[in-house]
Amino acid sequence: MVKSEGLAALSYFVSSGNEAMVIDPRRDSDIYKHLAKENGAEIVHIFETHRNEDYVTGSLELKRIVPDARVGHSNQTNFDYGDDRLADNESFNIGKMRVTCIQTPGHTNDSICYAVADLSVGAEPIIAFTGDTLFVNEVGRTDLVDIKKHQEMSLKLYDSLHNKLLRIGDGVIIYPGHGAGSVCGGDIGEREISTIGFEKANNSWLKMTQEEFVTSKIHQRLTRAPYFKHCERLNTIGPPILADLPKPKELDVEELSRLLLEDRHRAIDTRSSDEFLQMHIPNSISLSISNMGRLAGLALRHHQMFSIILRNDHDNFLLASAMLHRIGFDNIVGYIKNGLAQWIASGRETGCIEDLSLEQFGLRQTRREVKVIDVRESHEFDEKHVEDSLSIPLTRLEEDGKNLKIDGPITTFCNSGHRSTTAASILKRQGHENITVSLDGMKVWKSHDFPLEKE
Repeated sequence: MVKSEGLAALSYFVSSGNEAMVIDPRRDSDIYKHLAKENGAEIVHIFETHRNEDYVTGSLELKRIVPDARVGHSNQTNFDYGDDRLADNESFNIGKMRVTCIQTPGHTNDSICYAVADLSVGAEPIIAFTGDTLFVNEVGRTDLVDIKKHQEMSLKLYDSLHNKLLRIGDGVIIYPGHGAGSVCGGDIGEREISTIGFEKANNSWLKMTQEEFVTSKIHQRLTRAPYFKHCERLNTIGPPILADLPKPKELDVEELSRLLLEDRHRAIDTRSSDEFLQMHIPNSISLSISNMGRLAGLALRHHQMFSIILRNDHDNFLLASAMLHRIGFDNIVGYIKNGLAQWIASGRETGCIEDLSLEQFGLRQTRREVKVIDVRESHEFDEKHVEDSLSIPLTRLEEDGKNLKIDGPITTFCNSGHRSTTAASILKRQGHENITVSLDGMKVWKSHDFPLEKE
């Protein structure tokens, strides 16, 4: 299993004898080459479970590394790349494995699962790679293909689950396409693997009647990030090869200063939220390296160009750029080592944002001395929110923040302080000056019994 942190995307390398396959590879694909070498196997097949919308597939990147491997995906979408258009029940032998394709439309029309049998034991499947059809404790979302087809896709998913996937055997181990924290499910379990039988017994979605399932799906509200359609497009036509992109260069302070004045440019500060609030380069955007994978696609836009402000470690640049490439944000112009230190040494001004303690925030909010902007998603806000707060999700702040008309202080707010710090940095870049953040967030607010309201 290969995990892409932040996106909670799971891909898989599976070998048998001297042959191997990879399921849903990520774009930074060298890791699969290393796994093949460690296992003394040659990657012969690269399988995709569907046209992903939350990250860019690495199939072409991996095929560049292993040219003889065959890329396969469902025949239900007209992909502009790949070798095999896979039909329902089509099978492949890889070493002593037999891989059988199970078309499971619902999350997308081209969703496909792969059931794997160990032929040295028998012909029945022992594991299945379920993509975004079935997760631990969850099933795939059905709202992304076309919201007007929400009911139709929900019916398809119900049929795919009950009349296809769940029939392959209770003892079959499932390996889903995402783990906990992914935007592709509402409540994916912390465990990363399960079995068909365990999910049938414990997954509430699988216990519903068809009518209950469809109704619940239609009323399920999940994050719809602006970059999803961009990923869908790249995953249809085939994303550019990373080696063919312009190589980012090391920047100096003068170059960064010029870039900061450009409307399309975003300088990404990868330090922690605490460090950013204390001191930062003006007009930079806070996306800590630990949260960048999760938040970049919510806060940034694919048409923008990016530079990355580092503390000093070049490895952080490689990780940060990989996180951007995984969602198709490819216009990375450069990076600056020792970014803030260089900036200060040049004599330039720095910025800061006040972090309000819970007590300070509670007092100011009670007196209505600040306007609270809740940057969580709308469904989170509707469940419970601070009194008299304004809902502007981080996913919409880039556009909506420009037209925001508030006289007086603003405090950004979320569950744990990470989204609110990113939001505050965006608002400051847009010209809003009197901004504070409450890093304690909703989780701590609730624990202290401060007043809340719901829609």
